[in-house]
Amino acid sequence: MKNMPGDYIIHLNFLPIADDLPDFTIYRKPRPNPQDCKPEGHDVHGYSLPRTPENLEDRASYWVALNSLPGFEEFHAKPSHNNDLTAWTIFQAIATNCIQKLAKEEYWVPERGFQRELHFNMNRHNEGDEQLVVRPYHLSVAKKFGILADFHFRLRDGVKFSRKVQQLSLSLDDHFRRNLDFYVDRFAKINAFLQTRWEVLSPIRLPGADRLVNLSKEFEAQFANRLQSRVYVFGNNRESRSQFTGLKDFSPLEPLKTAPKLLFIFREQDRQAARTLAAALKGSAKRERFSFPGFQQLFKSAITIDSDPVVVPDFSTGSMSLALDRMQKREGPATIPLLVMPDEDDEGYLNHKSIFTHAGIPSQVCTLGVIQDENTLKWSVGNIALQVFCKAGGLPWKVRPASDKCLIIGISQSHKLRKDSDGDTSIEKYFAFSILTDSSGLFQKIQVLGQGEDERSYLDQLRTNLSEVLAEKAQEFPRVVIHTSFKLKHREMDEIQSVVQAAASSSKNSRCRFAVVKVNQRSGFFGANRTVNSLVPFEGTHVRLGRREHLVWFEGIYPDKPTVTKAFPGPTHLHFLRVSEQNDVSDDLLLQDLMNLSGANWRGFNAKSAPVSIFYCHLVADMVHDFQERGLLLPAVEGLRPWFL
Repeated sequence: MKNMPGDYIIHLNFLPIADDLPDFTIYRKPRPNPQDCKPEGHDVHGYSLPRTPENLEDRASYWVALNSLPGFEEFHAKPSHNNDLTAWTIFQAIATNCIQKLAKEEYWVPERGFQRELHFNMNRHNEGDEQLVVRPYHLSVAKKFGILADFHFRLRDGVKFSRKVQQLSLSLDDHFRRNLDFYVDRFAKINAFLQTRWEVLSPIRLPGADRLVNLSKEFEAQFANRLQSRVYVFGNNRESRSQFTGLKDFSPLEPLKTAPKLLFIFREQDRQAARTLAAALKGSAKRERFSFPGFQQLFKSAITIDSDPVVVPDFSTGSMSLALDRMQKREGPATIPLLVMPDEDDEGYLNHKSIFTHAGIPSQVCTLGVIQDENTLKWSVGNIALQVFCKAGGLPWKVRPASDKCLIIGISQSHKLRKDSDGDTSIEKYFAFSILTDSSGLFQKIQVLGQGEDERSYLDQLRTNLSEVLAEKAQEFPRVVIHTSFKLKHREMDEIQSVVQAAASSSKNSRCRFAVVKVNQRSGFFGANRTVNSLVPFEGTHVRLGRREHLVWFEGIYPDKPTVTKAFPGPTHLHFLRVSEQNDVSDDLLLQDLMNLSGANWRGFNAKSAPVSIFYCHLVADMVHDFQERGLLLPAVEGLRPWFL
């Protein structure tokens, strides 16, 4: 990690309880089997608690309620007995205030999800609602309970995503341009909404407590440091701090063995747009129209355009199947289909992607809106060319790894859901997969880990297939780290953690160290760097929240270049799960691996800086979800190059 001034502080969007929390009253009933389903009809949850107040180490599992129930005994709990239980009582205390002081339409409590949250509807629009979202949290490093407070725009059902929605979400400013004041605006919303709803949030009374509890009005300040900056590696092991500059000055890490051929697919009325895109990709030495130098100059490989394009009437599944058939009959070098499509033709995009990826063929799309706006095309053509290069089999760059060779396994799911007549959602078909990269960010493969209609058989597949992957890779790599998506369910996480624990304890894998990292980019955490007017933290900022719990800003400003050039996203929440006592990988190494992987995204030169182990997983999961919702063919995922870019 980089040395930072001792006063580098991040103010988190966490409001701590200002007073010492009092003891509170609960009602509990022994829970002999921790796997038992909770009793129906009551708000009851399972927690570990001391059997007696005198011996805090002698613990058991209990069903817990906040109201007296038959068969439940009264128990006077201390806040330190169980942090999750205390957070639940804080949540219920705020919810009680809501019921007493607000109308039903002024707040909303999600019935599903991992987190207990209260959503306050603050400003209503045709497109949706501006909300203040609060949830109880225990900040371990400060030994404080409190609430996380965040801004969220909730899109109304049936409303399409639009520039107006982006503006209401604060990603665009009042003039529909990139909102460079995103951090300032977001904190302003949070502060204004907190002030409006303060009487609901503070004071609160925990059940059976002898006094009220107040929230502090000051956001919690925590010391921060910075992770090492990313370094990109190109041909002949040349290094650069810039992806584009490195490619231009050196050469790709692994160039193409044969020049790719692009087969354009478009409607007749879009022929001129296709010609414009073809000319932009080829580029010119003088760069008269575009800043892009051309495919050959940047990637050191020629590119050819098939002189016999496929003209289609539309992008229906029938038209795409015919286009695929015509393409497969062509002879010559490997062909990349490049489709010119109308804007917002989501159905057409998914139709073509399903047809081509099912056949094992990666494809590229460019929309008319990009091509017909010369300024947009100017800045987009390089990213389009980069994606074509990768889909043709080239490797543009990797990142310099933090240490020895390491395999990263990103795991996510894309289950097919169904709704019954009452509107309740259940899983119709289970589907989990992994994306393998090494710690330099080089894409290895996609592998299905489990699928089926029955949860138990699906979990058995997940366990078996993951065990086989770990057993095989432990012989090749000294470190194997699993990155799990926030989309995974609790039972899936339990299976994964159990498999990794078994692998770590196996004598066959004694030379390999294992780790599991939960990566959550939608955690509700936010933070401000008050040393700059923009409030944006520095790139690589790291804040420790507790034992093996961290926040990292993979994007941000630089101390020597504090100018804001984009709407930087918030931090990523990281939780390192316990796998073994002997083979643990250090937090610092896991953090630096994640930082490095956030620069390995081949989707674009200025693409989202998120660890590709999870970012690629989300791209695949979202697309597979859309395929399943429409009954489209699923991709032949295990035999493809990175088709999801």
